[in-house]
Amino acid sequence: MSSQLQPSTGIPMQISSLTYSRDRTGRQAGDDSLLILPGTCGVFDGASSGATSPGVSPGQAASRAAASVLGEFAATRTMTDVPASEIFSAIRERICRTERMLGNTFRASTTMAAAFFDAETIRLLVVGDSGIRINGDQVYRWLKPVDDLSTTARIEVFNLLKGNGGSSDEVEAQTRKISFQGLDNGVSEGILEEEDAARICTLVSDKYADIVPPRHTEAILRTGIRSQYLYANRPNHPLGYSSLNCDPILMDDVIDVSKPIAEVETLEFFTDGYFDLPGEVSVSAWEKAFDKCETVDFHKTESFPSIKGSTSKEFADDRSVIVVRNS
Repeated sequence: MSSQLQPSTGIPMQISSLTYSRDRTGRQAGDDSLLILPGTCGVFDGASSGATSPGVSPGQAASRAAASVLGEFAATRTMTDVPASEIFSAIRERICRTERMLGNTFRASTTMAAAFFDAETIRLLVVGDSGIRINGDQVYRWLKPVDDLSTTARIEVFNLLKGNGGSSDEVEAQTRKISFQGLDNGVSEGILEEEDAARICTLVSDKYADIVPPRHTEAILRTGIRSQYLYANRPNHPLGYSSLNCDPILMDDVIDVSKPIAEVETLEFFTDGYFDLPGEVSVSAWEKAFDKCETVDFHKTESFPSIKGSTSKEFADDRSVIVVRNS
């Protein structure tokens, strides 16, 4: 999609966007949401914990709630001046209300990468691993250590199961299950041996010992990413990270910066379904970079490691991008 908006700056901005669900058929909606308004743009990547209400995942609910709140604020406020705490408080309230309405048994959460424009300033507000790139080179995003731990363990599990035979789709399905439910569950179901689980815990613990105490590494690997929400907005913890959910946000890694609008020629907003950043600034360049990742590392275990790999039916993740040119 391509359009031209004239924000409150009075300066026309050319905006292009694209979003894909991880479902290759496109029939199942993903967890990403986009917001494009005069003076405001953003991408939101919801986290699905596995619990669903009919037709709606927790991730969808959270990303849509956050985008809706931001849109409502932008309709009546000068977003370059609104305190981040006020924005986050309103998003938190909406996500809590959404959780109650849907009756989900797992926590709903989302990232956010948004920008607001006025006559002189562009303000960036980023929570989590969705990102913003300015002028094709300055990247603003936060990558959390818990994802590094889980990704390293997932690759070990994938390679182990791949060696046991079976189709790549079957191996990926089993690996995803273990990543989500944890190594202990993989042992109890007979997919892994305890000695394999212990070896993986030791390997990952040793690799990240400088930033995460081994007991915390083993805890998250044994229980899986279904327990990751325990570290969301958790202060004074090596695995703690900021997230937009039903808790007060941990502000430690929130990015809130402003720049003169005259210094910004392009803005790119992207979710983590893109595993590499392109050298050029365009939606087609992002898609070419994505296609390269699919060709070079389909399973996301080598050049572009990730918490999930692609299958014949699904991409590794939803992906969304917005490209804004200050014309």
